[in-house]
Amino acid sequence: MIVKLKTRHSGYPDLSGDQSYFVIGIEADDYRIMNDAGKPYLYPPELFDVVDARYPLDWVTEFGDDGEQYSYPEPLNAMGFFEDFFEQKPKQISMFWHIVNRTLAKAA
Repeated sequence: MIVKLKTRHSGYPDLSGDQSYFVIGIEADDYRIMNDAGKPYLYPPELFDVVDARYPLDWVTEFGDDGEQYSYPEPLNAMGFFEDFFEQKPKQISMFWHIVNRTLAKAA
């Protein structure tokens, strides 16, 4: 899935209006993308136009109690994965970059 920022937004200085972003996953309906600083943060989907709506084939999709969507490649779908990633746990960092690089290589 590829999205593009609709317009520059002062609340999100780490996103560029002329940049397309690959969606790494969806968490509680928000898009997890690599921002301009190279960080995999969550952003509201209203900020973006969808350029390519196709989900990668390896995504696992689940829905929460209120119907919110959670979609990630299976290794990134584990409870607490991104908390561990941001706490810089080596296993999660290695797994994240392996999955992201593999996914981007397939998309190219």
